[in-house]
Amino acid sequence: MKIEPTIKIIGDIIITQEKENIINFFNKKNDAYFGLYGDGIQYTDPFGNTMLNHRTAISVDGKSYSLKKVCDEIRRKDGSIIILLTTKEIQEIANKTFYEEEQVRPVDFLTFTIIEE
Repeated sequence: MKIEPTIKIIGDIIITQEKENIINFFNKKNDAYFGLYGDGIQYTDPFGNTMLNHRTAISVDGKSYSLKKVCDEIRRKDGSIIILLTTKEIQEIANKTFYEEEQVRPVDFLTFTIIEE
């Protein structure tokens, strides 16, 4: 069964689903981003730090790097980092930092439950 791309907006959160296993969450209020790509997760917190749960090779500031084991990290010139973490660690961090303090929380990143208004 083919899933048609969808966009849902709940408060300040934009949720897009491109395929069955590709879902993106974007917080318009603080620019936090959480993406699910099958078993892969990418989270960019409101401070510009990026967390991945999968090995990767990446080019940052004109240099090539490889993230191979948990806690491998790359420091960007602006002071933010890209780091390889476990799925659970990323989910816990996202659950704590994706939202502003008094913001509606329609997504629970520990269970991926979406609560619609």
